[in-house]
Amino acid sequence: MKTRFLLYTAIIVLGILQSCDEIEEPYTKDDAFIWNGRKSVIFDITGHTCGNCPRAHETINELVKKYGDAVVPIAIHGTYYAVPVETEDTTTPFHYDFRTDIGDFLTGRGVSTGYYGELYLPTGMVNSYAIEDLTGQNSWETKIAEYISLYPEFLIEIEGENNIADSSLNCSIKITTNNESSRKLSLTVFVVEDHILQWQKDYAATPQDIKGYEHNHILRAGFNGPFGETIKDNNNLTSVGETINKSYSIKQNKSWIISNCLIVAFVYDNDTEEILQAEVFPFQK
Repeated sequence: MKTRFLLYTAIIVLGILQSCDEIEEPYTKDDAFIWNGRKSVIFDITGHTCGNCPRAHETINELVKKYGDAVVPIAIHGTYYAVPVETEDTTTPFHYDFRTDIGDFLTGRGVSTGYYGELYLPTGMVNSYAIEDLTGQNSWETKIAEYISLYPEFLIEIEGENNIADSSLNCSIKITTNNESSRKLSLTVFVVEDHILQWQKDYAATPQDIKGYEHNHILRAGFNGPFGETIKDNNNLTSVGETINKSYSIKQNKSWIISNCLIVAFVYDNDTEEILQAEVFPFQK
């Protein structure tokens, strides 16, 4: 009798387990998630006179709060929404110039269009340079969820230096193959800055023109251009542990607060334009 009871119990338990939905990665519970080291770059194309752009900034803040170091945002001010008021009076709203040569090339300057053509802000991309991957902020978390549990194919290490003597920023980048790969690769290295307090238009605020708005993740410059440089130009198989080393230097802009700056480096596939891994080096106060 006892044996029969145990058998029935086992059958019932097995039936319950088989009826449960299959758990798909990444497994989440109470906002926890599985992260295996793959970082996601978010290109946030924005502008200080874009009244809807603060919604994208809020989305990024929520994603950073939820996913932490797995998210690497880069805010690119561009299009006519980035045009500053021409004045020497620094108290004038929207006098500050967030624009960069890279931002101008990618998004256009004023009414002219850039590499990505005519843009409607806010817009951006997750882990991609490809034009077809431009999307609004409501899709960004879905895209991150596709990558969050993946193992990185490459690992990146950054060593940065603020050379006060010649006002330069220097960095050494080491890319290590983490999984065997036959991809053609490029490396892009940017400087971004946090905690810039300047004007921002926000259609949801009263008044709409906000003084002292905190701008974060702002693209300041590139060490090697808007698309970086090719670091592997063939499809030869690279083995686990193989490394590529690069070094760069740029002149600082006197408007930058270096203690608020970060070096962001990421590797991407030349053919698919998918960003495969990123890393950040923060300068310390």
